[in-house]
Amino acid sequence: MKNKKIFTIGGATFDMFIKAKDHSILKFLEQDSSKEYVCLDYGGKVKIDDVKEAFGGGATNTGIAFARMGYEVCTVVKVGSEYGEKVINNLEAEGVDTQFIKKTNRDKTAFSTILNTFEGDRTVLAYAGANQFLTAKDLPAKELENVDWIFLNHLAKMDSQIPAQLLKILKKNPHIKLAWNPGKEQLMQGVKKWKELLKRTELLFLNKEEAAEFTKTPFRLAGIKQDDPKCHIHLPQSFLPPYANDVSEIMYEFFKHGANNVIITDGRNGSQASDGKRLYFCPVITHKRVDTLGAGDAFASGVTGAVIEGETLKNALKYGTLNAKNVVSYFGAQEGLMTLSELQKELKALDICVTSTKLN
Repeated sequence: MKNKKIFTIGGATFDMFIKAKDHSILKFLEQDSSKEYVCLDYGGKVKIDDVKEAFGGGATNTGIAFARMGYEVCTVVKVGSEYGEKVINNLEAEGVDTQFIKKTNRDKTAFSTILNTFEGDRTVLAYAGANQFLTAKDLPAKELENVDWIFLNHLAKMDSQIPAQLLKILKKNPHIKLAWNPGKEQLMQGVKKWKELLKRTELLFLNKEEAAEFTKTPFRLAGIKQDDPKCHIHLPQSFLPPYANDVSEIMYEFFKHGANNVIITDGRNGSQASDGKRLYFCPVITHKRVDTLGAGDAFASGVTGAVIEGETLKNALKYGTLNAKNVVSYFGAQEGLMTLSELQKELKALDICVTSTKLN
């Protein structure tokens, strides 16, 4: 059977990981929310334990993930002269087709400095660089009409015409499936603007904060009753563990605007997905985390790969969870990405319990 062909579109970055020795985590608790901040001595010299170079960016992370799963992958990104060849060489070493990568002299390749904390989380200092100059003109339109799947990642440009161009291709070629992980610039514009693209999106991926911003609908702890009559959808307490967040109202908004399958992640609190009929919850696999950067891309590519292989949405959550769990065991967004055979073998040895309930 011929391998599926996938195009990944979005960002590419050169990453520098820094593990600071002297830092603190400051937590602010409010009645309905909490925030955490990484603190360094102001005006002081902060010693670091380690520095590592790696690669990231949604399009390159998912591209390498799909290549390791055995699919035929092309990646469309834009790089600058600085670090650009390193990004390309890294993709080619993984078997990703780089012929459609564009180069620009207008800026450097996107660059990120990642501060890793003692808790395994990270703060990213991101420079968008060449990612800002990826345009619809950079898309290989004819080649895109002959693919099986397109994975659209974060786009750095607020008024990007790439989604509109892809929508034309999708309408003309209904056999093509789209997976979409919107960026901040798209989220700010609200879900109503993207109704037509949502109708053609097979898999929509966001974390809970992104989903809340996109739909302008809040999430809340499971089982907490709200007085607001607009918040009328609530899950049975037995469906979600007490630490999880109730995203049922958010799901309802997505399906009201044409979504097909929505997957919302919540870090160590697990993930939830829905096809508009049922809502699924999948917990994370507890283990020590080294670095969480790239966990979302690993999860999304794992879920997408499982769906491509004919798995149900319920089972696909397990693939994504395991792929993300492996990636956060390493520094960088790509080192721990698994092959399909590795995922299938490990899933047989693990008992991941995915619960479900009817989405009212």
